[in-house]
Amino acid sequence: MNNTKINPTLLKKIYLAQKSEITEFHVYSRLAKFMKGKNKEILQKIANEEKSHAQFWQTYSQKDIKPSQWKVFKFFWIARILGFTFAIKLMERGEESAQINYKEMSKDIPGAKKLVDEEEEHEKQLIELLNEERLDYIDSIVLGLNDALVDLTG
Repeated sequence: MNNTKINPTLLKKIYLAQKSEITEFHVYSRLAKFMKGKNKEILQKIANEEKSHAQFWQTYSQKDIKPSQWKVFKFFWIARILGFTFAIKLMERGEESAQINYKEMSKDIPGAKKLVDEEEEHEKQLIELLNEERLDYIDSIVLGLNDALVDLTG
């Protein structure tokens, strides 16, 4: 599709959507390299779908938009340092606003509704992944920190 037929406001949203999708592809791909088993497969599947979403938007933008290297770096290291769960929750907060925009954009762009459905499915799959070993022991960590505070203040 030729982007000269798209109004400038919508075209700007398409550029942002494409950049977001290609960035998420790179984040999920990098995270998948450090996961094992089923989690690795799910993350790689989500990454591939994010890439196809970016390609969908590219048909409208007619541009090759690069990912946000800062976001790729940031979310990768947040996941490595603070945990996968924290990073995914942070990323999902951004995806909620993307889904709203996709719903709005689907009025003008056929096929955008399908992306909304796939993004919601990604969210469900990611929630299933969020069973980190660290979370099993979080109550012990909190109690230990509480005891340490009591000892220090006493």
